[in-house]
Amino acid sequence: MRIKTTISSSLLAAAALALVPHAASAWSPKLEVSETTWVQLGYLHQFWYQSVDDGAASGDDRSNEFFTRRNRVMLLGQATDSIWFFLNYDAASGSGAGARQDPVLTDAMIDFRINPAFNVVVGRQLVPFSIDNNTSAVTLTGIDYPTRALANLPTNPSGAFWRDDGIVVRGLLGDGMFDYRVGYFQGVRDGATNSEAEGRFTGMVMVNLASPQGGWFFNQNSLGALDVLSFGVGYDQMSRSDTDDHKAFSVFFTAEKTLGAGHLSANAAYYDWEGVGGPTNAFWNGGSTSVLALAFQPSGSKWQPVLRWQNQDPDDGEKLDTIGIGLGYYISGHRANIKAEYSIDDQFIGGSKKDAFRIQTQLFF
Repeated sequence: MRIKTTISSSLLAAAALALVPHAASAWSPKLEVSETTWVQLGYLHQFWYQSVDDGAASGDDRSNEFFTRRNRVMLLGQATDSIWFFLNYDAASGSGAGARQDPVLTDAMIDFRINPAFNVVVGRQLVPFSIDNNTSAVTLTGIDYPTRALANLPTNPSGAFWRDDGIVVRGLLGDGMFDYRVGYFQGVRDGATNSEAEGRFTGMVMVNLASPQGGWFFNQNSLGALDVLSFGVGYDQMSRSDTDDHKAFSVFFTAEKTLGAGHLSANAAYYDWEGVGGPTNAFWNGGSTSVLALAFQPSGSKWQPVLRWQNQDPDDGEKLDTIGIGLGYYISGHRANIKAEYSIDDQFIGGSKKDAFRIQTQLFF
């Protein structure tokens, strides 16, 4: 059967690429105690220029901001035959507004690899809700995550975006055709909304008809290294004993295919939200967000044009459709590149929709 053969032949390559948020060659040399006890160091720097219509303090002028979007020091290692770990500290302002610069413990995971069908990960990690929020920041298709579509996903109080502290069970079944990830997390633990200390349940299941990606992070932009055809669903419920629960549902799709003229990447997702934030939030009573992203890298070229649409449609607020027109120049793959995007109707300022322009320089080692 062709599908089964394709999946079997791609398991090893996919695992190597998806184990960590980038190709292994980008890490430092291993510091080895033995073949199964070692550690590697990684570093990611993403530096931004951002200009938003009427975004300056005057309210009538374009903003002009330089800031560090991400500044991460990472540690990857193996302790025994079956125990791996990943540590990630980020010290970045995150936006042109400045603010947080202190290091944030973004990821701190211990992975017990019992077999490909059953692995247990404990610690601070991305909640398994969708491919979008579980994709590595190193291998994004656009200049950044689809933040308009994912804005409603709760994050850790420390600023570790879309992460939570807890336990995840994950694995690949059917020779890699089926991917499941289910977790139970800390959730919100403030006395005002959750005095009974109820937790958070998040999970996703996915069908892979080409290369599976069974590691911690997904790669939505392999630059020709993978052929991918996957789709799935996810669910997130953060219980709050003293008010309405946060509930979210996702349907997503990702594909990559090398064609005669180059490599095509396509990603799409639909999210349904309820109980977001508090009663004054536009999504408290419900709403949806969506994203569709297309990218194409011609054969032999270092250029990759990107087109992305994001939608926000809250039950109690105004709809926003954002169109991003982007271009990436890959100096050395994901190790060193420059990306730019012009975002039409990027955000609301003073009740009006405003455009934005951004440039990112990425260095990964």
